[in-house]
Amino acid sequence: MPISLRSVSFASLRQHRWFRPAVRVLAGLIALWLVTWLAIPPLVKGPLERIASEQLGRTVTIGGIDFQPWSLEFALRDVAVAGANGAPPQLTIGRIYADGELQSLLRLAPVVDAFTIENPVLRLTHLGDGRYDVDDIIAKVTAPKNDPEPDTGPARLALYNLALTGGSIDFIDNTVNETHEVRALALKVPFISTLPSQREVKVEPHLAFTLDGSRFDSSAEGTPFAQTGKADAQIRLDGLNLAPYLGYLPANLPVKVLGATLDADVKVAFEQHPRMAVKLTGTVQASGVRMADRQGADLLSYERLKIDMADVRPLDQVVHLQHVELTAPVVTATRDASGQINLAQLATPAPPAQPSTPAKGKPATPAASASVDTAASPPASAASAPASPASTGKAKAKTTAPAWAVEVATAAVRGGTLRWADATTRPAAALQATDITLDAADVALPFAKENAKPFSFKGGLNLQGSTLSFTGEATDQKAQVNATLNALALQLAAPYLAQTLEPTVTGQLSGDVGVAWQAPTPQAAQAGATGVTLKAGPLALEQLAVKQGKTTLASLGKLDIAGAEVPLDARTATLERLAISQPQLAVERGADGRWMFERWLKAAPGSTTAPAATADAAPASTSTPWKLRVADFSLQGGTVTLADNAQPRPVALDVTALGITARNLASDGSKPEAFTLTARAAAPGKGSKAAPGKLDYQGTLALQPLTTQGKLDATRLPLHALDGYLASQLSVELLRADVGYRGQVALAQTDKGVSLRLSGDAVVEDLQANSTAAFTPKTEAQVGEELLAWKSLNLRGLAVATAPGTAPRVDVKETSLVDFFARVTINEAGRINLSDIAKTPAEARAANAASAAASTAAPTASAPASAASATPTAPAPAAVAQADPLAPVVVFGPVSLVNGKVLFSDFFIKPNYSADLSELTGKLSAFSSEASGGEPVLADLELRGRAEGSASLEVTGKLNPLAKPLALDIVGKVRDLELPPLTPYSVKYAGHGIERGKLSVDVNYKVLPNGQLTASNRLVLNQLTFGEPVEGAPNSLPVKLAVALLADRQGVIDLDLPISGSLNDPQFRIGPVIFKIIVNLIGKALTSPFSLLASAFGGGDEMSNVPFAPGSATLTPEAEQNLGKVVKALTDRPALKITVTGMASLQDEREGLQRESLQQRVLAEKRRANPADTAPVSAAEYPALLKEVYRRADMPKPRNLVGLAKDLSVPEMEALLLANQPATEAMAADLATQRGQAIRAYLVSQKLPVERLFVAAPKAGKQAEKWTPRAELSLATQ
Repeated sequence: MPISLRSVSFASLRQHRWFRPAVRVLAGLIALWLVTWLAIPPLVKGPLERIASEQLGRTVTIGGIDFQPWSLEFALRDVAVAGANGAPPQLTIGRIYADGELQSLLRLAPVVDAFTIENPVLRLTHLGDGRYDVDDIIAKVTAPKNDPEPDTGPARLALYNLALTGGSIDFIDNTVNETHEVRALALKVPFISTLPSQREVKVEPHLAFTLDGSRFDSSAEGTPFAQTGKADAQIRLDGLNLAPYLGYLPANLPVKVLGATLDADVKVAFEQHPRMAVKLTGTVQASGVRMADRQGADLLSYERLKIDMADVRPLDQVVHLQHVELTAPVVTATRDASGQINLAQLATPAPPAQPSTPAKGKPATPAASASVDTAASPPASAASAPASPASTGKAKAKTTAPAWAVEVATAAVRGGTLRWADATTRPAAALQATDITLDAADVALPFAKENAKPFSFKGGLNLQGSTLSFTGEATDQKAQVNATLNALALQLAAPYLAQTLEPTVTGQLSGDVGVAWQAPTPQAAQAGATGVTLKAGPLALEQLAVKQGKTTLASLGKLDIAGAEVPLDARTATLERLAISQPQLAVERGADGRWMFERWLKAAPGSTTAPAATADAAPASTSTPWKLRVADFSLQGGTVTLADNAQPRPVALDVTALGITARNLASDGSKPEAFTLTARAAAPGKGSKAAPGKLDYQGTLALQPLTTQGKLDATRLPLHALDGYLASQLSVELLRADVGYRGQVALAQTDKGVSLRLSGDAVVEDLQANSTAAFTPKTEAQVGEELLAWKSLNLRGLAVATAPGTAPRVDVKETSLVDFFARVTINEAGRINLSDIAKTPAEARAANAASAAASTAAPTASAPASAASATPTAPAPAAVAQADPLAPVVVFGPVSLVNGKVLFSDFFIKPNYSADLSELTGKLSAFSSEASGGEPVLADLELRGRAEGSASLEVTGKLNPLAKPLALDIVGKVRDLELPPLTPYSVKYAGHGIERGKLSVDVNYKVLPNGQLTASNRLVLNQLTFGEPVEGAPNSLPVKLAVALLADRQGVIDLDLPISGSLNDPQFRIGPVIFKIIVNLIGKALTSPFSLLASAFGGGDEMSNVPFAPGSATLTPEAEQNLGKVVKALTDRPALKITVTGMASLQDEREGLQRESLQQRVLAEKRRANPADTAPVSAAEYPALLKEVYRRADMPKPRNLVGLAKDLSVPEMEALLLANQPATEAMAADLATQRGQAIRAYLVSQKLPVERLFVAAPKAGKQAEKWTPRAELSLATQ
């Protein structure tokens, strides 16, 4: 039965045995309550403030402490945390109340029935640059502990009725002078327990506050401390404007968020066991986001980013998104003048924030100060100190942690914009891509190792008028992207091209391009393999133009590429088709020797090394060379203009209608494939009215090695357009020369060299060449005079064969030269112009010199030296040259010459002389440079024409122009050449002009292989008549006398001038030898005229002297014979007259005069006896007659004893008579007269007309040494 307390009296209670102990316990308990109630508040307050201050680094004060031990209620009143640097309190709390339970003693863990925080007020101040006035507190609290406590799991506790009421937060932003207020902050948590018996109780927390007038409320439920630790929270945000709070983000963020609005409907599920897990589902959307870089420049903005989370588990590193969509993003990428890209700076942390200043009046403790410094700028020692075991373990755990697993079912970008600005270029580059779209599906990272499903994507964009679309898919083992371009303008790259190119580039690109990637094997990757393959096609480049101002330097109508594939690892480019249409290129080289390509490139600032030198200095690459293969190549409608102003004469060539086709073209291909080349060529400014030449080549081509074979049809190609390239080798300017060829061509390149084979017909038409030799006279009328010309030179059956290591061979079956012209000029120095056509090596080097000064000075200085070195001082015998096995072999078939003309001009004589050879027509039979049997085979020559339009010309014989040494046997004939045009020569050499006359010449030249020349020159002059002497002429010869001496009765002079010599003698020249003979011949008319008569009648110079016996005037038979020849010569030469001059010398003829006087006395003695006897004294009569003369002589005589004259012998009488015979000058003069008269009488007796006979005054007296008694004859014209 129940017991009622009312029925129990106090007395009865006292009688119980437990009453007294109970009273003592109760009294002790009350005493304990009283003691603790009175003692704990003052005892706890000080230590609690000190500990709190040490932990926070700020002064913490407590207004009061209430403790009720009987109910285990504990309260702190007016708690305050001091502000920094004397500022108002950082935090104040009106009251902190806790209602404990006695269960705490039983469970050995805090069990709180109620925990309340009333009226908390928190003041936060933003100091700027991401720094706050609580940075030092945060740094102090978060500083690592020296002796970290071991992790024993969550603390054991049970909290009921947690509440925060009346809370306020004042956020003061000094940077913008604004204050954000949080009011009516309330947080209620009914229950939180980690005790095993209460962990399964669901917790439903509640949070509410008013933020700047905006109310926020949320709820959740869960069992956070149950065995599984599950909790679910639902967070909903609708249009939360984050702009006012974005400025409070940490200063070390790489970007500045300028604005954003947040919408969220997210469910958060927590679970602690069997392991910690957090799962997010729902939708998060950020709208109106704007981001800038650290300098405040635009970086990123977008209209909306919506993320639909299917399963996001951050602790498990799993992200599964159902859909991600980014709307209207705008990305601004820039590169400044120093080359820094703003997006790259996002990876660079900002400088750390400076620490806040401690509160005034309340100096921080050393520990607090150290904590602040540590938080503000971590010391270097922390970075350099060895890692603790805990940190090392964390690093290891981080290293071995599994990678994030990200899956995105679908993703999309809509209406995106990308802006690019580059300040490193001049001008600055500015590009903008708009309407960017991107759709991706099945994105999974990392990819599965096997049977990975590739994620696919597609998209597009507009790039300043051009469009680009792309599709692709990728895994971790392979990827592929295909893009379609539509009118992509090359002008977009103009600022970048301008950094290296002077001209501008325009054009547009359309078509498909692609990139494929296949992961290489580890071994291949280590060797540098990338696994990348580029693809293109169909791809078209249109309207390409390279311009300098308004001038188009190069252009391209269209370039088509199909089936292009470029595997980078294989270094091979393969194209199914490459088609180029309407390309135009101006190839030009300036006078400075630089090609236009070099002027297109800008010089690097401060560069001192030429690109060529840099390339030479670079080490040779050992990588595999690239290979190019084109299945179908074509080029149509091409135009190339060549202008080379670096040559002595500018070169200009226009190539139009250029067309090229090739099949299976490969840089490493050795198999010949089909190849065609067509073009038209013209020389601008040189016969531009003529139709362009044509070129058509049909054949095969292989590039490795270079080999081509086919049929070439070339017509009237302007060789004269390339005349400037010949200027350094030839002193000839080609005004016109059209070449043509029709036949087969075969060219092959080998390691040893290039081989060439031609088989067809060649022609050089309308050739006009002027002389530019320095020796050409420089009168206005003669500068650039025409040197060579012809209508056509046809080489039919031309065959050319060259190969390395073999002698080149040229065969021509038939050659014809039609309507040809040549100018042969002897300059003022006596040099023939044809010998100066080929320049000397010194002149060639000078012509190739870069400077004009060198090109004019080098020939002047070098030519004499080379000439001197080339001319030996004495003739050398012909050397026997060793046969060159690689000497070219040239074989010509019949050669025909039709209607030729040669103009001869001689400027060596004054006045000048010119002669024309015209109507030259002839032929030359086959000849070759090969010697058959050691002797050159001579060809038959026949050439006929006219000289000066009237005289006939004929050249026949045998010669071989290619024979080495030269060999020929030629006969030349000229008939009835009018001589008056040769007056310049006669004036120069004879001093008389020619009034009339004709010349006929027969020459025969024979040259043996040893260089020995034998020539006969027969000249027949008819009616040659010289004029009066020319005043001031360099010479004056007795030409009239010479003509009178040489001409016969009909006025004909017939001369034979044989010549012989060696062509190996550099001093031997045929022309000077002939002229010397003729001049000497004329000179003899004055010095030895009778020698000229001797050529017709025999004899010699003795015909001019008539010898006599000393002292005698009687003609000898020999004298009479010679006088007979003189009479005959004078009879045939009626223009001559003769003068006889008797001569005597007393000194040389004294004895002769005495003996002749004695002989006359003997004869007189004979006639004394018989005057009628005129017979000469005979030998029998002589002694008696001499004795009678001796007897009659009145002179001392030898006598006998009686005084009578002795009888003497004949010799004795002659000696005595001669000794006493007188000899005087008068007798010598009389003797001279007698001699002249004796000759005159004889000539008259020979029917010589007396009017042509004259006797000059005798010459008696001392004569020259070795003088012989004679009379002299002299000739003169009448």
